[in-house]
Amino acid sequence: MEPLRESDLYGPVRDYLENLGYQVKGEVKDCDIAALRDGELIVVELKRGFTLELIYQALDRQRVADGVYVAVPLPRRGYMAPHIRDMERLCRRLELGLIFVGFTSKGLPQVDVAVHPGKAAPLRRDSRRRQAVIREHQGRTGSANTGGVTRRKILTAYKEQSLRAADILRQRGPLRAGEVRELGGGEGIAGILGRNVLGWFGREPDPGGRKYLYHVTEKGLAALEEYRELL
Repeated sequence: MEPLRESDLYGPVRDYLENLGYQVKGEVKDCDIAALRDGELIVVELKRGFTLELIYQALDRQRVADGVYVAVPLPRRGYMAPHIRDMERLCRRLELGLIFVGFTSKGLPQVDVAVHPGKAAPLRRDSRRRQAVIREHQGRTGSANTGGVTRRKILTAYKEQSLRAADILRQRGPLRAGEVRELGGGEGIAGILGRNVLGWFGREPDPGGRKYLYHVTEKGLAALEEYRELL
């Protein structure tokens, strides 16, 4: 059996958290998994092995989350594998949770929470980063990203709102920013259209006033095709 990748761990951990009532989304502001339930923010970092880099990442996430887990594949020898107890002791000392993910001979996933995060030690929380994670999580309508992937495009809340605006303009033709907002573009869409960071929108003077009429560009149409399944 080939070694598990970080993205192989995402589905089982996501399902485990969703069964506990969390809303789970992948790749949120550098967090492999962000889960929200009644204002509680849980972050899970995924790695193919229990490494020092993983611990560094998890300690950093403690500044934004109410609880942080690290998730790694269960060693082939299971709980008889060397250093299992050392990993558990280290996570308890650092007040991190530890999740092992394995698969049965039939390919069924198994999630084993070996350690839950302990009571958080006095730590100066980064409230700005925490709110950025929560806003990004709540700004997405679904979970199109798989946590733990690398070298792949991430669908952010900003890009998702831009896609909605591009779809509206494709269907309705040139519109004012306020009209796009009223048709489902959402708050803040005027800034997205005006700055046009993604290059998806063009504008022309509005014959009826001092504002602009916006339309979707060829680049925007290509993006709509790329994300057709999401729309």
